[in-house]
Amino acid sequence: MSNVNVTLAMNGSANDTTKVLSLQINYKPEFVTKMAEEEFNDSPENRRKGLEQLKELLNDHKMTKGIDFEDDFLLAYLLHNKFNADGALAGIRHLFNLRKNHSYFFRNIPFDFTTIPSGQFITVLPYRRLDGSVTVLFEYGKVHWNEISIETFKQLVFIIYQRLLRDPVTQVAGINAIHDFSNTGIRHLRHCTLPNLLLLYHVAFDCLPARYLEIHCINGNILLSTMLTLFKPFMSEVLRRILYFHSSTEELLNYFPPAVIPTKYGGTLSDYYMADWLKKANEQHEGFTVKGQKNIFL
Repeated sequence: MSNVNVTLAMNGSANDTTKVLSLQINYKPEFVTKMAEEEFNDSPENRRKGLEQLKELLNDHKMTKGIDFEDDFLLAYLLHNKFNADGALAGIRHLFNLRKNHSYFFRNIPFDFTTIPSGQFITVLPYRRLDGSVTVLFEYGKVHWNEISIETFKQLVFIIYQRLLRDPVTQVAGINAIHDFSNTGIRHLRHCTLPNLLLLYHVAFDCLPARYLEIHCINGNILLSTMLTLFKPFMSEVLRRILYFHSSTEELLNYFPPAVIPTKYGGTLSDYYMADWLKKANEQHEGFTVKGQKNIFL
């Protein structure tokens, strides 16, 4: 939890619904610029040097040689690695291998998933915390495999995170996740396999230049227990530090202002499914070529 939100929770002022930012703010607040400088070594000089070094490294590899990458795409990886070009190169090479071995991640979804319950299992929430971070909500109980395939499930998660990482604020301020396991059971276990879990972990932590702040698990049951049993031996210390397990959904209010959290979890957010945002993310994903994409604002 960031210092800002620790203070809010301790003072009991997290109930103030003004303590949020809009998801789509379309500019980089001064505190985000300062955070990038202090925590990620961001500066005009480091950007210039980093791009030069990374482009040279990329051109030395057969897989990426001769590709005219978007600077914004490269800078996201440089920022994530505090302008260490070798670290950025590793992330991009992981992404290229993912494209080679699991190409469906890089295709958009050819139907309107926002109109079926199973397609609504994931959404980005419409408000940021005051630290600038966004929150993604997973409601696994909505998934029925006769409506969407496991490939579409994975595609949709990837599309949303990829779209979020084209936002300069989110690149710095980071991403939270809430995983709701209510109404899940035997039907979900068929795809709760170690290969699937390891693939999603690889995409999240090796392929994407994302800063993950907190992962909250609520309404735990057999699905969550099975996932933890399978994956625990492979869980990194970094992931262990950001995992939170809650016995009550209202405990989320110790980490988020009520305006961020849907009413069914004790918050004040009544309309939270971002259908238009999700449709746009899916449309724009078609342009995610090997060159990468520009940020959503400059």
